[in-house]
Amino acid sequence: ILIILIILATALVVINPFQYLKSLVPQQAVEESTEQVSVPVRVLEVAPSNLQNTIRTNGSVIDPSSLDVYPEVTGTLRTLTVSVGQRVEKDQVIATIDPSRPGVVYKEVAVKAPAAGTVLALPFVVGAGVSMQAPLVRIGMLENLEVVTDIAERHIGSVTIGTKAELIFKAYPNETFPAVVSRLSPVLNPGSRTLEIGLTFEDAEGKIKSGMFPTITLFTEHLESVIAIPRSALLYSGNQAYLYLVDEANAAHRVNVEVGLQVEDMIEIKEGLNVGDLLVTEGQSLLTEGTLVRVLQ
Repeated sequence: ILIILIILATALVVINPFQYLKSLVPQQAVEESTEQVSVPVRVLEVAPSNLQNTIRTNGSVIDPSSLDVYPEVTGTLRTLTVSVGQRVEKDQVIATIDPSRPGVVYKEVAVKAPAAGTVLALPFVVGAGVSMQAPLVRIGMLENLEVVTDIAERHIGSVTIGTKAELIFKAYPNETFPAVVSRLSPVLNPGSRTLEIGLTFEDAEGKIKSGMFPTITLFTEHLESVIAIPRSALLYSGNQAYLYLVDEANAAHRVNVEVGLQVEDMIEIKEGLNVGDLLVTEGQSLLTEGTLVRVLQ
């Protein structure tokens, strides 16, 4: 009988070895191996938001009504009776020039201020040679200061007369000064391919001085109540942007989308996404269509 049992067991292994091996594996291990593993992800419920695009640059404060005073003769600068920042009145003598040449002596010529204002620049020192082609003094009215800056050619279409802006100065780091674009140059700088713009600003307390250098934030495109998501949630297949959504059964589904305006790390989704959708924002690179996910809190 023992020999017969051994023969039967041997025949069972030879005829159906897979069934025999399966019988040796615990049933619980078989069930665990067939259970699908879920991928941990983080999600975001899509909601409408506002997008504000900006341009950040630097500029300088100037006096657009300033006057350059040119000498009427060529000669040597003998006296300079004013200093930078000094207030001058109309017809006040601000310098004298000696037009004498070797062998010929002339009377010194006085240079007078053509208008009342504040001295902004003195490019020459006493004893220097001056000519009628170079300004001797710059006088500013300092009534309506202006901030000037240059913007790149690619931004010209988004900046117009009336575009709002904010100014921040190192002297007042915790204070912003509202400004608005009031002037656009009619031509580009051919060397730098930039456009000069001018901005007027509010300064009721007179804190801003000519020659200061502000940081400028220009507010360009503004979108309200649009769908915008973190840029990091997007994936690309060639030129096609797509993302993953999670359904009620915790399954991931790929959705192709059309993107729009990008502002820093947020990007507008024009088509393919709806308010209330659960968007995968972390772990999406591990997903395929139908993958089960486990939402992390």
